[in-house]
Amino acid sequence: TESEAIANDNRQAVIGFAQIVLYIASAIAFLMWIHRTYKNLPSLHAMDLRFTPGWAVGWFFIPIMNLFRPYQVVSEIWKASNPKVDTMDGTSWKSIATSPLVGGWWALFLISNFVANIAMRTAFSGEELSDLLASTYAYIASDAIDAVYILITILMVRRLSQFQETKNKLVSPPVSS
Repeated sequence: TESEAIANDNRQAVIGFAQIVLYIASAIAFLMWIHRTYKNLPSLHAMDLRFTPGWAVGWFFIPIMNLFRPYQVVSEIWKASNPKVDTMDGTSWKSIATSPLVGGWWALFLISNFVANIAMRTAFSGEELSDLLASTYAYIASDAIDAVYILITILMVRRLSQFQETKNKLVSPPVSS
């Protein structure tokens, strides 16, 4: 019925607003973390880095480049932070593989955004109930992908933070008291 459609639309609007607020807050925190972890790399004896800490964040905002450069940034952070890499050779990090976790993180990010884009276009393409239902199902699919993406992101952030803490202990002399 029309009243059910309006109720659904209102519910979607509230959920959408909450998601936008959470997305912006978490994006700011994540980008600050990207900047910080990238800035740590020289002190972890990583040399010949491709980006600066500012551009490590900036690539997320440049159209077209933001489809692949952020993956390259996080891949570089992963490889250069790996505590198994020889800390005496500042470029040996380039020869190791990136974790599938990083690839999965980026693939889920791209897929989620693609599905959300379809949902948004479907929502604005028509006024029929079938359009509203199709949009709702697309948003549900996008949100389900987002849930997995968020879990992968948390795992990746924790692992990279552990990498940097461990590697910092290897390259920094112990502080005597």
